[in-house]
Amino acid sequence: MLNTTIYKIERDNIVAQEVIKKEGACKNQLLIISRDLDLTPESRKTLSQILNAIKYNLEDSCMLVLGDAQLISINSYVRQYAIQKVISFGISPKDIGLQINPIAYRLIEMEALKLVFSHKISSLNSDKQKKIKLWNTLQTL
Repeated sequence: MLNTTIYKIERDNIVAQEVIKKEGACKNQLLIISRDLDLTPESRKTLSQILNAIKYNLEDSCMLVLGDAQLISINSYVRQYAIQKVISFGISPKDIGLQINPIAYRLIEMEALKLVFSHKISSLNSDKQKKIKLWNTLQTL
């Protein structure tokens, strides 16, 4: 015989999941992921320059802007928007639902998906070597 216990959950105890901010038209099969706190006007300018250098623009890309400790799975975005390339700025693979151990600025290929993990954009602004490493990797993307 199966014993079942039903617990009543009070509405006040339900924690709403933080809304994921999505920017861009998602036309060019590029997904960019960053934390909201890192997207200062200076960082956005740097991001636009990086994308322009590899013949992309922020308006046609798909950018997910995550809260400070927010976790997501990118699988649904990859399928929904036919994403082929992912650049993650300052966000670890486990924070976006991937179980891999990447090395920063190394291209990772998973089936039809290419991923690059970078330090956060503000770190790139203050460290030219990181910016050069990212640039070299993005050339192969």
